[in-house]
Amino acid sequence: MVKNKLSIIMTAYNVADYISSTIDSVIAQTNQDFNLIIVDDCSTDQTQKITRSYEKDYDWISVICHSENQGVSAARNTGLKHADGELITFIDGDDRVEPDYVDHFLTIFNNEDVDMVTCGFFNENENGKVKNKIAKRQTEIVGRDEVIKQIIKMTGTVMGYTWNKAYIRSIIEENQLAFATDLDLMEDQVFNVEYATVARKFYLDNVPLYHYISRKGSITQKFAVENVRDVGVARMKVYKTIRDSTRNEKNQI
Repeated sequence: MVKNKLSIIMTAYNVADYISSTIDSVIAQTNQDFNLIIVDDCSTDQTQKITRSYEKDYDWISVICHSENQGVSAARNTGLKHADGELITFIDGDDRVEPDYVDHFLTIFNNEDVDMVTCGFFNENENGKVKNKIAKRQTEIVGRDEVIKQIIKMTGTVMGYTWNKAYIRSIIEENQLAFATDLDLMEDQVFNVEYATVARKFYLDNVPLYHYISRKGSITQKFAVENVRDVGVARMKVYKTIRDSTRNEKNQI
């Protein structure tokens, strides 16, 4: 029996200065039909202590701690193994969500026969300045080809992120989907493309409900040879996933 409609998986690593704000934004949700799974990837600051204090106060918060640092992909995979919600979404431990973030996903999944729902986001710097343009609200239901185009685009309100999307857990489990632990960049895009190729319909909504905070020193802000390798490997994985899916569809005709 599914205990909660939505399982939120929050990954955290050395975000002691920010994670209270992140968790507080989850606590403030207008729709409480969810649970929160926090995966601490062996933080060396006070992150674990802070999350444990929340776990004591809220029975719907559970904290899982890695014994060694394994990276964000492994942390998300750990969260997936412990999730019991019918639906899944992800939050980074140094971002924030709007109060109707959960209700947005649950309402649309309840009203529409779709396999993924998206929302828009605010791209902010550490001072709270929004860097992206917030457009008039638009919604549409699309198929695989269109959603994959939107996922691999470097602009827009869909893109390859996981924190502005909610998924059906049974689709993830039945197809044994997981995040690639050999990537530090674009692992979320690979996961989304893999999910899209085994799902049917996708509800795209650009209403901004997630606050993505660009911080100095984050892995996405750094340029290194390893990052270039990850981008190349991720693109090859995406290409192979799309190619294999296309072949399978042709074989079924």
